[in-house]
Amino acid sequence: MEKIGLALVPAQAAAAPGGVRPAPGTAVSMAIDMSRSKLVYCIRWDGAEQRRLSTPAELCHLQAIVAQYRECQLHVAYEACGFGYAPAWWLQEQQVAVTVIAPSRVERAPGRAVKTDRLDAGQLARKLEKGELKGIYIPPRLVHAHRQLGRTYAQCVRERQRAQIRIRAVLQEHGRIGPEPSAGWRAYQSWLAAQEVAAPVRACVQALKQLRAQADQHARQLRRQLAVLARTAPYRPVVQALCAQPGVGVASAIRLVLELGTIERFASGAALAHYLGLTPSQYSSGELDHRGHILKCGPVPCARCSCSVPGRRCARVAMRGCARASSSWHRGAGASAPSSPWRGAWRSTCISAGRRCSSRRSRCPPRNRAAGLRLPTAYRAHGPPWLAACRVVVGDPARLANVAEFGSGPLHSLPHGGSAL
Repeated sequence: MEKIGLALVPAQAAAAPGGVRPAPGTAVSMAIDMSRSKLVYCIRWDGAEQRRLSTPAELCHLQAIVAQYRECQLHVAYEACGFGYAPAWWLQEQQVAVTVIAPSRVERAPGRAVKTDRLDAGQLARKLEKGELKGIYIPPRLVHAHRQLGRTYAQCVRERQRAQIRIRAVLQEHGRIGPEPSAGWRAYQSWLAAQEVAAPVRACVQALKQLRAQADQHARQLRRQLAVLARTAPYRPVVQALCAQPGVGVASAIRLVLELGTIERFASGAALAHYLGLTPSQYSSGELDHRGHILKCGPVPCARCSCSVPGRRCARVAMRGCARASSSWHRGAGASAPSSPWRGAWRSTCISAGRRCSSRRSRCPPRNRAAGLRLPTAYRAHGPPWLAACRVVVGDPARLANVAEFGSGPLHSLPHGGSAL
Protein backbone atom coordinates (compact mmCIF):
# COMPACT_ATOMS: atom_id res chain seq x y z
CA MET A 1 0.00 0.00 0.00
CA GLU A 2 1.46 3.31 -1.04
CA LYS A 3 2.03 6.01 1.54
CA ILE A 4 0.16 9.29 1.28
CA GLY A 5 2.47 12.31 0.86
CA LEU A 6 1.99 16.08 0.86
CA ALA A 7 2.96 18.12 -2.19
CA LEU A 8 3.65 21.89 -2.18
CA VAL A 9 1.62 24.08 -4.49
CA PRO A 10 3.66 26.55 -6.60
CA ALA A 11 3.05 29.47 -4.21
CA GLN A 12 4.14 27.39 -1.21
CA ALA A 13 7.13 26.02 -3.07
CA ALA A 14 8.28 29.57 -3.81
CA ALA A 15 7.97 30.52 -0.16
CA ALA A 16 9.84 27.44 1.03
CA PRO A 17 13.63 27.62 1.57
CA GLY A 18 15.35 26.92 -1.70
CA GLY A 19 12.02 27.03 -3.55
CA VAL A 20 11.22 28.35 -7.00
CA ARG A 21 13.22 31.39 -8.04
CA PRO A 22 12.92 33.46 -11.23
CA ALA A 23 15.49 33.12 -13.96
CA PRO A 24 18.19 35.79 -14.12
CA GLY A 25 16.98 38.89 -15.93
CA THR A 26 13.30 38.25 -15.21
CA ALA A 27 11.16 41.31 -14.43
CA VAL A 28 10.06 40.96 -10.80
CA SER A 29 7.49 43.21 -9.13
CA MET A 30 7.59 43.44 -5.34
CA ALA A 31 4.90 45.33 -3.40
CA ILE A 32 5.22 46.03 0.31
CA ASP A 33 2.43 46.93 2.70
CA MET A 34 4.03 48.65 5.68
CA SER A 35 2.74 48.91 9.22
CA ARG A 36 4.25 49.69 12.58
CA SER A 37 4.91 46.05 13.48
CA LYS A 38 5.39 44.13 10.22
CA LEU A 39 6.02 44.29 6.48
CA VAL A 40 3.86 42.22 4.13
CA TYR A 41 5.38 41.37 0.73
CA CYS A 42 3.74 40.24 -2.50
CA ILE A 43 6.14 39.21 -5.28
CA ARG A 44 5.04 38.60 -8.85
CA TRP A 45 6.74 37.58 -12.07
CA ASP A 46 5.63 35.90 -15.32
CA GLY A 47 2.17 37.43 -14.86
CA ALA A 48 1.32 35.56 -11.67
CA GLU A 49 1.77 35.89 -7.94
CA GLN A 50 4.69 33.68 -6.97
CA ARG A 51 5.44 34.54 -3.35
CA ARG A 52 3.82 36.19 -0.37
CA LEU A 53 5.33 36.56 3.08
CA SER A 54 5.66 38.91 6.06
CA THR A 55 8.59 40.01 8.21
CA PRO A 56 9.12 42.32 11.18
CA ALA A 57 9.18 46.01 10.29
CA GLU A 58 12.96 46.39 10.11
CA LEU A 59 15.11 47.43 7.20
CA CYS A 60 17.47 44.45 7.58
CA HIS A 61 14.66 42.02 6.66
CA LEU A 62 13.89 43.99 3.50
CA GLN A 63 17.56 43.95 2.59
CA ALA A 64 17.70 40.15 2.97
CA ILE A 65 14.68 39.62 0.70
CA VAL A 66 15.93 42.04 -1.97
CA ALA A 67 19.28 40.23 -1.99
CA GLN A 68 17.51 37.08 -3.24
CA TYR A 69 16.53 38.84 -6.49
CA ARG A 70 19.71 40.76 -7.31
CA GLU A 71 20.10 38.99 -10.66
CA CYS A 72 16.57 39.99 -11.71
CA GLN A 73 15.06 43.27 -12.88
CA LEU A 74 13.48 44.07 -9.53
CA HIS A 75 10.95 46.89 -9.09
CA VAL A 76 9.78 47.66 -5.55
CA ALA A 77 6.74 49.73 -4.59
CA TYR A 78 5.20 50.74 -1.28
CA GLU A 79 2.79 53.35 0.01
CA ALA A 80 4.07 56.53 1.67
CA CYS A 81 2.32 55.98 4.97
CA GLY A 82 4.39 57.98 7.45
CA PHE A 83 7.38 55.65 7.82
CA GLY A 84 9.84 57.84 5.96
CA TYR A 85 11.99 57.31 2.88
CA ALA A 86 14.64 55.05 4.45
CA PRO A 87 13.67 51.97 2.37
CA ALA A 88 13.55 54.05 -0.83
CA TRP A 89 16.95 55.64 -0.15
CA TRP A 90 18.55 52.24 0.46
CA LEU A 91 16.98 50.78 -2.69
CA GLN A 92 18.21 53.74 -4.75
CA GLU A 93 21.71 53.22 -3.39
CA GLN A 94 21.51 49.58 -4.51
CA GLN A 95 20.42 50.65 -8.04
CA VAL A 96 16.99 49.05 -7.55
CA ALA A 97 13.93 50.69 -9.13
CA VAL A 98 11.59 51.93 -6.42
CA THR A 99 8.21 53.66 -6.57
CA VAL A 100 6.64 55.35 -3.56
CA ILE A 101 2.89 55.81 -3.97
CA ALA A 102 0.66 58.33 -2.26
CA PRO A 103 -2.18 56.44 -0.51
CA SER A 104 -4.72 58.86 -1.98
CA ARG A 105 -3.70 57.78 -5.49
CA VAL A 106 -4.44 54.08 -4.92
CA GLU A 107 -7.90 53.13 -6.14
CA ARG A 108 -10.19 51.45 -3.61
CA ALA A 109 -13.00 49.18 -4.77
CA PRO A 110 -16.39 50.50 -3.62
CA GLY A 111 -18.22 48.32 -1.12
CA ARG A 112 -15.12 46.40 -0.16
CA ALA A 113 -15.95 44.55 3.08
CA VAL A 114 -12.59 42.89 3.74
CA LYS A 115 -9.30 44.78 4.05
CA THR A 116 -6.08 43.11 5.15
CA ASP A 117 -2.41 43.80 4.66
CA ARG A 118 -2.09 40.74 2.41
CA LEU A 119 -4.89 41.92 0.13
CA ASP A 120 -3.45 45.44 -0.04
CA ALA A 121 -0.01 44.10 -0.95
CA GLY A 122 -1.50 41.86 -3.64
CA GLN A 123 -3.49 44.71 -5.18
CA LEU A 124 -0.42 46.95 -5.16
CA ALA A 125 1.70 44.25 -6.82
CA ARG A 126 -0.84 43.72 -9.62
CA LYS A 127 -1.02 47.43 -10.37
CA LEU A 128 2.77 47.70 -10.28
CA GLU A 129 3.17 44.85 -12.76
CA LYS A 130 0.70 46.52 -15.15
CA GLY A 131 2.38 49.92 -14.81
CA GLU A 132 -0.70 51.61 -13.34
CA LEU A 133 1.05 53.22 -10.38
CA LYS A 134 2.34 56.79 -10.38
CA GLY A 135 5.05 57.48 -7.83
CA ILE A 136 5.75 60.58 -5.83
CA TYR A 137 8.96 62.59 -5.60
CA ILE A 138 11.61 61.05 -3.32
CA PRO A 139 13.72 63.88 -1.84
CA PRO A 140 17.43 63.40 -1.11
CA ARG A 141 18.44 62.77 2.48
CA LEU A 142 19.91 66.24 3.04
CA VAL A 143 16.94 68.06 1.52
CA HIS A 144 14.55 65.96 3.60
CA ALA A 145 16.48 66.87 6.76
CA HIS A 146 16.44 70.57 5.87
CA ARG A 147 12.74 70.33 5.02
CA GLN A 148 12.00 69.32 8.60
CA LEU A 149 13.15 72.76 9.77
CA GLY A 150 10.41 74.47 7.78
CA ARG A 151 7.73 72.02 8.87
CA THR A 152 8.61 72.26 12.55
CA TYR A 153 8.70 76.05 12.25
CA ALA A 154 5.16 75.99 10.82
CA GLN A 155 4.05 73.75 13.70
CA CYS A 156 5.48 76.18 16.27
CA VAL A 157 3.70 79.09 14.58
CA ARG A 158 0.42 77.19 14.71
CA GLU A 159 0.94 76.35 18.38
CA ARG A 160 1.56 80.04 19.09
CA GLN A 161 -1.68 80.94 17.32
CA ARG A 162 -3.60 78.27 19.22
CA ALA A 163 -2.35 79.62 22.54
CA GLN A 164 -3.48 83.11 21.58
CA ILE A 165 -6.93 81.84 20.60
CA ARG A 166 -7.25 79.96 23.90
CA ILE A 167 -6.35 83.05 25.89
CA ARG A 168 -8.98 85.08 24.06
CA ALA A 169 -11.56 82.32 24.59
CA VAL A 170 -10.88 82.08 28.35
CA LEU A 171 -11.27 85.83 28.89
CA GLN A 172 -14.28 86.05 26.59
CA GLU A 173 -15.97 83.30 28.60
CA HIS A 174 -15.59 85.50 31.70
CA GLY A 175 -16.96 88.59 30.01
CA ARG A 176 -13.69 90.24 28.95
CA ILE A 177 -13.65 91.01 25.23
CA GLY A 178 -10.43 92.67 24.17
CA PRO A 179 -9.24 94.23 20.93
CA GLU A 180 -9.98 92.54 17.62
CA PRO A 181 -7.47 89.96 16.36
CA SER A 182 -6.70 92.29 13.45
CA ALA A 183 -5.19 94.75 15.96
CA GLY A 184 -2.35 92.34 16.65
CA TRP A 185 -1.11 90.47 19.67
CA ARG A 186 0.81 93.42 21.12
CA ALA A 187 -2.36 95.48 21.43
CA TYR A 188 -4.15 92.58 23.07
CA GLN A 189 -1.24 91.98 25.43
CA SER A 190 -1.30 95.62 26.56
CA TRP A 191 -5.04 95.35 27.17
CA LEU A 192 -4.59 92.07 29.04
CA ALA A 193 -2.06 93.55 31.47
CA ALA A 194 -4.67 96.03 32.73
CA GLN A 195 -7.39 93.44 33.37
CA GLU A 196 -8.38 92.31 36.87
CA VAL A 197 -9.74 88.75 36.94
CA ALA A 198 -10.17 86.05 39.56
CA ALA A 199 -7.10 84.18 40.77
CA PRO A 200 -8.00 80.83 39.09
CA VAL A 201 -8.63 82.56 35.77
CA ARG A 202 -5.37 84.50 36.05
CA ALA A 203 -3.51 81.23 36.71
CA CYS A 204 -5.01 79.68 33.59
CA VAL A 205 -4.16 82.73 31.49
CA GLN A 206 -0.61 82.74 32.85
CA ALA A 207 -0.18 79.06 31.89
CA LEU A 208 -1.42 79.74 28.38
CA LYS A 209 0.88 82.76 28.09
CA GLN A 210 3.83 80.56 29.00
CA LEU A 211 2.84 78.06 26.29
CA ARG A 212 2.59 80.92 23.84
CA ALA A 213 5.99 82.33 24.86
CA GLN A 214 7.63 78.92 24.54
CA ALA A 215 6.18 78.34 21.08
CA ASP A 216 7.22 81.86 20.04
CA GLN A 217 10.78 81.26 21.24
CA HIS A 218 11.10 78.02 19.29
CA ALA A 219 9.56 79.62 16.20
CA ARG A 220 12.08 82.47 16.30
CA GLN A 221 15.00 80.05 16.68
CA LEU A 222 13.87 77.92 13.76
CA ARG A 223 13.25 81.02 11.65
CA ARG A 224 16.86 82.13 12.23
CA GLN A 225 18.10 78.69 11.20
CA LEU A 226 16.00 78.89 8.02
CA ALA A 227 17.49 82.31 7.27
CA VAL A 228 21.01 80.88 7.64
CA LEU A 229 20.08 77.93 5.43
CA ALA A 230 18.70 80.28 2.77
CA ARG A 231 22.16 81.87 2.42
CA THR A 232 23.91 78.58 1.67
CA ALA A 233 25.12 77.77 -1.84
CA PRO A 234 22.44 75.28 -3.00
CA TYR A 235 19.49 77.53 -2.12
CA ARG A 236 20.73 81.13 -2.27
CA PRO A 237 20.14 81.87 -6.01
CA VAL A 238 16.59 80.55 -6.03
CA VAL A 239 15.69 82.21 -2.73
CA GLN A 240 16.96 85.56 -4.00
CA ALA A 241 14.89 85.20 -7.18
CA LEU A 242 11.75 84.32 -5.22
CA CYS A 243 12.26 87.19 -2.77
CA ALA A 244 12.30 89.59 -5.73
CA GLN A 245 8.60 88.83 -6.21
CA PRO A 246 6.04 90.92 -4.28
CA GLY A 247 4.88 89.42 -1.01
CA VAL A 248 7.58 86.72 -0.72
CA GLY A 249 10.02 86.77 2.20
CA VAL A 250 13.04 84.68 3.06
CA ALA A 251 11.15 82.26 5.31
CA SER A 252 8.43 81.60 2.74
CA ALA A 253 10.94 81.30 -0.10
CA ILE A 254 13.24 78.78 1.58
CA ARG A 255 10.30 76.70 2.80
CA LEU A 256 8.84 76.61 -0.71
CA VAL A 257 12.18 75.63 -2.24
CA LEU A 258 12.68 72.84 0.30
CA GLU A 259 9.19 71.45 -0.23
CA LEU A 260 9.49 71.51 -4.03
CA GLY A 261 12.90 69.87 -3.99
CA THR A 262 14.28 69.41 -7.50
CA ILE A 263 12.42 71.88 -9.70
CA GLU A 264 13.78 70.29 -12.89
CA ARG A 265 11.07 67.65 -12.57
CA PHE A 266 8.46 70.23 -13.66
CA ALA A 267 8.28 70.69 -17.41
CA SER A 268 6.82 74.21 -17.23
CA GLY A 269 5.41 76.84 -14.93
CA ALA A 270 1.91 75.56 -15.68
CA ALA A 271 2.93 72.09 -14.45
CA LEU A 272 4.26 73.59 -11.24
CA ALA A 273 1.06 75.59 -10.72
CA HIS A 274 -0.99 72.43 -11.22
CA TYR A 275 1.20 70.52 -8.77
CA LEU A 276 0.55 73.20 -6.15
CA GLY A 277 -3.21 72.97 -6.75
CA LEU A 278 -3.53 76.56 -8.02
CA THR A 279 -5.31 75.66 -11.26
CA PRO A 280 -9.13 75.60 -11.39
CA SER A 281 -11.11 72.38 -11.56
CA GLN A 282 -12.64 71.64 -14.94
CA TYR A 283 -15.62 69.68 -16.21
CA SER A 284 -15.81 69.57 -20.01
CA SER A 285 -18.13 67.62 -22.28
CA GLY A 286 -18.69 68.64 -25.88
CA GLU A 287 -19.29 72.38 -26.00
CA LEU A 288 -19.69 72.57 -22.22
CA ASP A 289 -16.62 73.91 -20.44
CA HIS A 290 -17.20 74.51 -16.74
CA ARG A 291 -14.43 75.67 -14.40
CA GLY A 292 -14.81 75.70 -10.64
CA HIS A 293 -12.70 76.30 -7.55
CA ILE A 294 -8.95 75.76 -7.57
CA LEU A 295 -7.92 72.14 -7.02
CA LYS A 296 -6.07 72.62 -3.70
CA CYS A 297 -4.51 69.21 -4.27
CA GLY A 298 -0.88 70.12 -3.68
CA PRO A 299 1.22 69.38 -0.61
CA VAL A 300 -0.08 71.18 2.46
CA PRO A 301 3.23 72.96 3.32
CA CYS A 302 3.55 74.20 -0.28
CA ALA A 303 -0.06 75.35 -0.34
CA ARG A 304 0.42 77.39 2.82
CA CYS A 305 3.55 79.04 1.46
CA SER A 306 2.17 79.71 -2.02
CA CYS A 307 -1.36 80.85 -1.17
CA SER A 308 -1.19 82.54 2.24
CA VAL A 309 1.59 85.04 1.55
CA PRO A 310 2.29 85.70 -2.15
CA GLY A 311 -1.15 84.68 -3.34
CA ARG A 312 -2.80 87.67 -1.68
CA ARG A 313 -0.34 90.05 -3.31
CA CYS A 314 -0.81 88.47 -6.72
CA ALA A 315 -4.59 88.55 -6.26
CA ARG A 316 -4.52 92.28 -5.54
CA VAL A 317 -2.42 92.91 -8.65
CA ALA A 318 -4.78 90.85 -10.81
CA MET A 319 -7.89 92.43 -9.31
CA ARG A 320 -6.62 95.98 -9.88
CA GLY A 321 -5.86 95.23 -13.53
CA CYS A 322 -9.22 93.55 -14.09
CA ALA A 323 -11.04 96.43 -12.38
CA ARG A 324 -9.35 98.95 -14.69
CA ALA A 325 -10.22 96.94 -17.80
CA SER A 326 -13.80 96.21 -16.74
CA SER A 327 -14.54 99.81 -15.71
CA SER A 328 -13.44 101.15 -19.10
CA TRP A 329 -15.57 98.57 -20.89
CA HIS A 330 -18.69 99.26 -18.78
CA ARG A 331 -18.31 103.01 -19.35
CA GLY A 332 -18.78 102.39 -23.06
CA ALA A 333 -15.18 102.76 -24.14
CA GLY A 334 -15.84 100.24 -26.86
CA ALA A 335 -18.10 97.42 -27.88
CA SER A 336 -15.30 94.92 -27.87
CA ALA A 337 -13.77 93.25 -24.85
CA PRO A 338 -10.71 94.84 -23.18
CA SER A 339 -7.45 94.45 -25.01
CA SER A 340 -4.76 91.95 -24.12
CA PRO A 341 -3.52 90.96 -21.59
CA TRP A 342 -6.77 91.46 -19.66
CA ARG A 343 -8.93 90.02 -22.42
CA GLY A 344 -8.88 86.63 -20.70
CA ALA A 345 -10.31 88.19 -17.54
CA TRP A 346 -13.77 88.19 -19.11
CA ARG A 347 -13.63 84.44 -19.64
CA SER A 348 -11.97 83.56 -16.33
CA THR A 349 -13.52 82.21 -13.19
CA CYS A 350 -14.66 84.64 -10.54
CA ILE A 351 -13.24 83.20 -7.32
CA SER A 352 -14.24 84.31 -3.85
CA ALA A 353 -14.17 82.87 -0.35
CA GLY A 354 -16.49 79.91 -0.57
CA ARG A 355 -18.40 80.88 -3.74
CA ARG A 356 -17.71 81.42 -7.44
CA CYS A 357 -19.32 82.98 -10.46
CA SER A 358 -18.57 81.58 -13.91
CA SER A 359 -20.45 84.36 -15.70
CA ARG A 360 -18.92 86.07 -18.72
CA ARG A 361 -18.63 89.69 -19.75
CA SER A 362 -21.60 91.82 -18.71
CA ARG A 363 -23.31 88.86 -17.05
CA CYS A 364 -20.94 89.27 -14.11
CA PRO A 365 -22.14 92.37 -12.22
CA PRO A 366 -19.75 94.80 -10.51
CA ARG A 367 -20.63 93.41 -7.08
CA ASN A 368 -19.04 90.09 -8.04
CA ARG A 369 -15.85 91.90 -9.00
CA ALA A 370 -15.80 93.53 -5.55
CA ALA A 371 -16.59 90.32 -3.66
CA GLY A 372 -14.36 87.99 -5.61
CA LEU A 373 -11.42 87.90 -8.00
CA ARG A 374 -11.34 87.63 -11.76
CA LEU A 375 -8.02 86.06 -12.65
CA PRO A 376 -6.55 86.87 -16.09
CA THR A 377 -5.50 84.27 -18.59
CA ALA A 378 -1.80 84.77 -17.79
CA TYR A 379 -2.46 83.93 -14.14
CA ARG A 380 -4.49 80.83 -14.96
CA ALA A 381 -1.99 79.59 -17.53
CA HIS A 382 1.23 80.21 -15.65
CA GLY A 383 0.18 80.61 -12.01
CA PRO A 384 1.09 83.55 -9.78
CA PRO A 385 4.05 85.75 -10.79
CA TRP A 386 6.46 84.25 -8.28
CA LEU A 387 6.33 80.95 -10.21
CA ALA A 388 8.44 82.59 -12.89
CA ALA A 389 11.27 82.91 -10.39
CA CYS A 390 11.32 79.13 -10.00
CA ARG A 391 12.33 78.78 -13.64
CA VAL A 392 15.53 80.80 -13.63
CA VAL A 393 18.88 79.20 -14.29
CA VAL A 394 20.88 78.75 -11.09
CA GLY A 395 24.12 80.68 -11.17
CA ASP A 396 23.12 82.93 -14.08
CA PRO A 397 23.36 86.51 -12.70
CA ALA A 398 21.79 88.01 -15.83
CA ARG A 399 18.78 85.75 -15.55
CA LEU A 400 18.41 86.48 -11.82
CA ALA A 401 18.62 90.20 -12.50
CA ASN A 402 15.97 89.82 -15.18
CA VAL A 403 13.60 88.17 -12.70
CA ALA A 404 14.32 90.84 -10.08
CA GLU A 405 13.66 93.57 -12.67
CA PHE A 406 10.20 92.20 -13.48
CA GLY A 407 9.45 91.32 -9.86
CA SER A 408 7.03 94.20 -9.27
CA GLY A 409 5.57 94.47 -12.78
CA PRO A 410 2.14 93.40 -13.99
CA LEU A 411 1.32 89.79 -14.62
CA HIS A 412 1.78 89.88 -18.37
CA SER A 413 5.31 91.33 -18.11
CA LEU A 414 6.75 88.46 -16.12
CA PRO A 415 9.32 86.27 -17.92
CA HIS A 416 7.38 83.02 -18.16
CA GLY A 417 9.75 81.60 -20.76
CA GLY A 418 13.26 80.31 -20.31
CA SER A 419 14.81 77.10 -19.15
CA ALA A 420 13.68 75.31 -16.06
CA LEU A 421 15.65 75.44 -12.87
